Amino acid sequence: MFKSDGLKSLYIRNIVLTILFAVIVTIITSIVNYNIKYIEINEQIKKDVEFDSKKIKLSIKSYLDNIENTIDAILVNKIFTNYLQKNIEKDKKLVASLFESLMYSHKSLFQLRFIDKDGFEKVRIEKERNTNYIYAVPEELLQNKSSRYYFKKTIKNKEGSFYYSNLDLNVENKKIELPLRPTIRISTNVFYKGNFYGIIIANVEMDNLLSIIESNNNFNIYLVDNEGNFIIHPEKGKRWNKYLSNGHTVFSEFNSSNTLEAINTQTDRFIFPLKSYFKNEEEIKLILEAENEYVNNVKNSNLKYLIILASSILIISIVLGFIISIPISKIYLNFNKLYKDNLRFMDIIDKYVITMNVGLDKKIISVSTALSKISGYKKDELIGKEPSILKSDDTSAELYKNLWNNISNGLVWEGELKDKGKDGTFYWLKSIILPNFNDNKKITSFTSISENITDKKVIEELSQTDKLTQLANRFMLDKSLEIEFERYKRTGRPFSILLIDIDKFKEVNDTYGHQVGDVVLIELSKILKENSRKIDTVGRWGGEEFLIVCSNTKETGALSFAEKIRKEVELNTFTYVKNKTVSIGLAEINNNDTILTLLQRADQKLYLAKENGRNQVVS
Repeated sequence: MFKSDGLKSLYIRNIVLTILFAVIVTIITSIVNYNIKYIEINEQIKKDVEFDSKKIKLSIKSYLDNIENTIDAILVNKIFTNYLQKNIEKDKKLVASLFESLMYSHKSLFQLRFIDKDGFEKVRIEKERNTNYIYAVPEELLQNKSSRYYFKKTIKNKEGSFYYSNLDLNVENKKIELPLRPTIRISTNVFYKGNFYGIIIANVEMDNLLSIIESNNNFNIYLVDNEGNFIIHPEKGKRWNKYLSNGHTVFSEFNSSNTLEAINTQTDRFIFPLKSYFKNEEEIKLILEAENEYVNNVKNSNLKYLIILASSILIISIVLGFIISIPISKIYLNFNKLYKDNLRFMDIIDKYVITMNVGLDKKIISVSTALSKISGYKKDELIGKEPSILKSDDTSAELYKNLWNNISNGLVWEGELKDKGKDGTFYWLKSIILPNFNDNKKITSFTSISENITDKKVIEELSQTDKLTQLANRFMLDKSLEIEFERYKRTGRPFSILLIDIDKFKEVNDTYGHQVGDVVLIELSKILKENSRKIDTVGRWGGEEFLIVCSNTKETGALSFAEKIRKEVELNTFTYVKNKTVSIGLAEINNNDTILTLLQRADQKLYLAKENGRNQVVS
């Protein structure tokens, strides 16, 4: 079989070396895969936590939004508004019927009331527990609730906002109702045509929602208030400590210090605030705790995978050792070819993939040819410099602070960056920046891998910009108005708008032609942009009309700003037509406004400015 003893000896030696190599490869591969799988387990748990927490939040939002929508429907119902105006017995009975039908269609409601501005119950509909029997409480049993906390707190709220009580246990005759009846009260003020009439309050059964929240196969679910008392606990006897005084709190159960923040540092527990869902003073939080069975199942699955993988690698390596021991020289040649192919592949990556390596001292260690090409800098001009050499002034310091904070703590950062090339031109990158670790799991450097998305960003910018004036187009103005209006409703932060029209602009087009008219529009746009703040949105509303959305600005500030613009335009010398003026209509948002009525008021003011002789501001 063998031509010589030397070849036989070489064959045996190659088999032994191949088997030894196979064992080493199997061990290393198993260790590497174990670590990778361990990371994947943690990532899978985090993903499951994120998914389950979002599902719970969505259930809470849907459940409580349904109650808010029901109350909102009452406020605009004609039967109810007729009763508010006339206050006659016939209309009151119709309102009671309306409340009853709403409670039939909303199973979670067990009490619905209208309380007048003096605190007297006018309509009170109740549902007996565990039945569908709904009835109106007789008038002689109706009470004055002006001293109750929910009435006092509700009437202090703004129109259109809702008051949420604590999530507590229902009390009947000064005793906690048994079986336990988790309850929340949601109320809002009743305004009609600017007049205050009282409040509507709904008592909501929370059993169904709490059951939905705690139904989970992967995690133990806890709900706690701001004092660490359990609302939900996997063991029913440990719930509602605040009301049942059973002695069980977060701090006693989880062996943590008297801060909820300490719980969030425990690797098997994850805490999520629910303040924006349960809009009360309890600052309720959701805690998800990975069940041992769930974690063990994931780990056992990982162990079985590693055993199968290691066995497969070992068997295949030994078989391959026998097969390849004689044609070892051919493998060597193939290896050489593969090495050259890898070098070619690395060269392709260097040319076409935008990468950068940065040290812990925030100095660039290396960059790819692709990055050098897009930035216009030579590699030796970048190496040793800080990445900020590529930073554009348009990118906020907060973004970079967040970026460095993430990667310095061992996290991966993903996002979009606007950078500046050597020649001053801008380009956009979609980047992933990740930390590199040594064997001791300490960060040694950072690597960024990026995709050039400049063309995509240019297309986005074009879709938001008026082609002629380079100001915001109608779409962006509408979006800005919506953002400011929603912020005003949420926080009460004011804003104003300026509706600007060029005086006698038709004469320009008729006398000089539309091209000159376009030049006037462009030059006016420049004046508006240069005299506005960065937080303002300046755009072309249509034709020769412009709109400026003045963020966080009251009427007095907007009036001063409008006068400044009017004067700047009046003093400006336009290229062809020399002098032009503008008329400006100003309006500040108020409680009764919609976006449409705000625009209508600004338009009316602009009309008055035109009627009163032009070249003036009317507010």
